Amino acid sequence: MVTGWRGNMPKSGKGTPSAVNISRKRGFSYNIGVKKILVRRFRSAAALLLAFFVAFAALALLAEGLYRLSLFGSARFAEGQGDFELYAMGESSMEGSPFYRSPPAIVSLLFSHTLAGRNLRVINLAYGGNSVYPQAIKTIRALKYRNRAAPAALLIYSGHNENILGYARAALPQRAYELFKRRVLIHSLLFSEAALRLERRFLFYGVRDLAHYEHYLRAAIEAALDAGAVPIVSTLASNISGVEPGEGRLTPGIERALGLELAGRYGEAARQYSRLAEDPASDAGASSLLPYLEYRLGRCLQSMGKPAAAKEHLLKALETDPLPFRAKPSQNEVIRGLAEEYGIPLLDAEKLFAGRSADGLPGSDLFVDHVHPDAGGYMLLSGAFAGLLGREFGGKVRRDLPGPSAMSALGSGRLSDKSTPYLLAGTYVLWFSWSSVPIPDRLALAEKNFRRALKLPGANNLAAVGLRVVVLSRKNRNMIPEEVYDWFKGKRFNFEYLQPLSAEELAAADKFLRGWESGG
Repeated sequence: MVTGWRGNMPKSGKGTPSAVNISRKRGFSYNIGVKKILVRRFRSAAALLLAFFVAFAALALLAEGLYRLSLFGSARFAEGQGDFELYAMGESSMEGSPFYRSPPAIVSLLFSHTLAGRNLRVINLAYGGNSVYPQAIKTIRALKYRNRAAPAALLIYSGHNENILGYARAALPQRAYELFKRRVLIHSLLFSEAALRLERRFLFYGVRDLAHYEHYLRAAIEAALDAGAVPIVSTLASNISGVEPGEGRLTPGIERALGLELAGRYGEAARQYSRLAEDPASDAGASSLLPYLEYRLGRCLQSMGKPAAAKEHLLKALETDPLPFRAKPSQNEVIRGLAEEYGIPLLDAEKLFAGRSADGLPGSDLFVDHVHPDAGGYMLLSGAFAGLLGREFGGKVRRDLPGPSAMSALGSGRLSDKSTPYLLAGTYVLWFSWSSVPIPDRLALAEKNFRRALKLPGANNLAAVGLRVVVLSRKNRNMIPEEVYDWFKGKRFNFEYLQPLSAEELAAADKFLRGWESGG
């Protein structure tokens, strides 16, 4: 029947769902079910993730605690409990390179190894070739659990390895990593060390700008104060008038001005350098040579007997040099500011070395390279540190040990003979001296070191080879030929590890160098 058939059809009147409505309800119910499942899964994933982070944090805290416990035990059971602890923070200059008689060791000798009525124990934390960040981490770790009942001091001479301009425009990942290091890693003794190892492994570094330098210098000072040690911070002295910047490209204007300078016509050369510095467009490419131009202008003014004017330009050259291998004047201002802020002793080595230079412009008279003092310079720095320590703790500084005597009294250390420091210094100067601009001052300093090495006991054929590289470079418009530089760097292992060339190597070196000495 029709009516029977219609009775089997869905009703669409009020209170009777249609097929569409039923479909919608079923879909709605399905969506609610899916959402509930997704919520449950999300909550399960979140709970699992939270559990993972809790477990990770617990393991991290356990590892940190065990590491700190080991440091605490090492500090408490170390020999010399009750000694006066003399800590030192810095890079290769604090190691005493290239003489390897370190300033803290010389300071100890100047007190006859006794201070404040106690045996004086040197704990040199110097980290050669490293920036202030790893130095500070190492210092914080060493000071954390020291015996505070014993007197202590921390000598700080750090800042020549910052390469501040090279990292000034760091990318976002570097800046994010730097923020993480400052806010998080600095508080962990274990993971800060692990991060340093990873940095070296993957060559990924944070930011090394002026703020970075100040932050970690401040962290080291505060670590010393918290540990009951007296921090003594020093500004940094460097060779400002004997090592020119090496960045840039030789231009006709530069070549003409340098010719006038080397001929002793300093006034004319100074005017040329000044014109190029003020108007780089007057000589194509000169704009990238501003640090070099400032340096050469300063050297001309120095030769003209105008040290005050010369200093202004030499310091400007140092401040703007993108790769100086020396601390910048702005870093020394940071150091002075921190010393005043914390009320701690300040050794103003920058002014100290300037006062010992004939014209107030430290150069190759007190340094063997960019930053490392000669024997007299190290004695000057160490004596100043000792004087401040004596005033703080009532010690009497010996006055019977001039430079060479103090160096000899410390023993041979890592050195095999008296010529080695000058061989190493001459080599260091050349390693960092390839340039597309003339570098007469760098070459003169390298030559001075190699000639001195050849006159001292223990000299070997490495010094003679280095000297030949210098002499032929002088003839090559005061620039190291790129091929000769690459060859010299290829012999770095011999020079770095003080292994003289064998007879066969020496014969090959002689053949190679004679080719360049005779005109390339």
